[in-house]
Amino acid sequence: MPTKVALCIDPASVRHPEAIGLDGECLEAQPWLEVYTEAASARASLKGRTGIDEVWVVSCDEVAPINLAASIKADGPDRPVCMLVAKDSGSLCSRVRAAGIEEALSPTDFARRYDRRKRAARSWGSASLPAVAPSTPQEDGAGETPVCPAPAPKPDPRTVLKEPKGPAEKNAFLISVVSGSGGSGKSTVAALCACLAQVHGLETLLLDFDLQFGDAASLLGAREPFTVDDVLENPSRLDALKGDSGRPAVLAPPLHIEDAEAVAEQSGAVIDLLSSRFDVIVANTGAAWADQHAVLLERSSKTIFLIDQRPTSLRACRHALDLCARLGIATGPFVFALNRCSKNAPFTPLDVSCVFGGTAVAELKDGGFDVESLLGAGEPLDLIGEGNPLCASVESLLIDLVPGIDAHAASLCEPDKGKNLLFRAMRPKGAKKRRRAEPCR
Repeated sequence: MPTKVALCIDPASVRHPEAIGLDGECLEAQPWLEVYTEAASARASLKGRTGIDEVWVVSCDEVAPINLAASIKADGPDRPVCMLVAKDSGSLCSRVRAAGIEEALSPTDFARRYDRRKRAARSWGSASLPAVAPSTPQEDGAGETPVCPAPAPKPDPRTVLKEPKGPAEKNAFLISVVSGSGGSGKSTVAALCACLAQVHGLETLLLDFDLQFGDAASLLGAREPFTVDDVLENPSRLDALKGDSGRPAVLAPPLHIEDAEAVAEQSGAVIDLLSSRFDVIVANTGAAWADQHAVLLERSSKTIFLIDQRPTSLRACRHALDLCARLGIATGPFVFALNRCSKNAPFTPLDVSCVFGGTAVAELKDGGFDVESLLGAGEPLDLIGEGNPLCASVESLLIDLVPGIDAHAASLCEPDKGKNLLFRAMRPKGAKKRRRAEPCR
């Protein structure tokens, strides 16, 4: 006897299944599929229920999908539960395994599983399956699944952000810069990371996710940059989001503080949309940890955890790591870095390493007054070109983290060795090299 599959999914994805890789499908019209768009109704209906072969958790508006999947698994331990993981995230996959969920499916694997179940259901014949009538039934021949009604009008971009179509889809290397407290230098380090990655030849975006008070764009000298809510209102503006003359592209926080909460709710969709357009995304964060921190940490390829020379910074770091442990966020991708290191600094990387049980800690040199003066004037390339010790430290850290940077390339932070590379990056695209004048004979 054929069985059914329960699908937990948000209403917007039901209306637009192309967002999850099921182009042209009408999910509610599949007789073998029970669709749930609310977490509470899904749990209430599935608890103790027979006739459901397995459960697929794709998305949910009320709670995090991993939490819904774990709850459904706890309600029925003997029933397989699978979860769609849109991007390969080691921390999220670890949480999936810890919850006893059988499989974390990539979008491709999910589409294949859907197709196999659909073909298996057809082989039984539509008459032997319990019918689920679509809202607008249309017959497409005997034994065939009803055809979906005409597509709905274009959705609100705040609800569904479609992946852009392009000749070559990218998958950005996401670096998040976080700390346990304010004043540790996150904005400075994030801005320098983005500039160095761009000048080393990687198409880079500086994403300022300090959604209330972020000012990373000003450190790059960006004039009237696009904001995150600009992109949410009109995703086509991403076409104009590009780096210029060796500087990375910049996406600033909302102009109005009261808009930060609404943007935070869409943070996952924003990151997914941007990831297909850049080689590297460097995300700056705020001092107060919020929902967007969890989204960033779960999706980050690497996370730079910044600590400064204050004892309070060490304590705040401990609190933040405890929070990650409670949320089930893996700290394996974390790279700890001690900022403002100098000869007379209170702490060394070895001191911090001892506090955290032998964890490796990178050293970021104190860049002195030049860092504040040149970045305050929006001139990061001048700071890099001077061979500032902070820039050299950040570059060394990037070479270890980002696979697309050639470790044997000339350092940008050594003027004699890196000057030509820096000048090449600052030269507008399409500009031709000047030919040297022939010497007089």
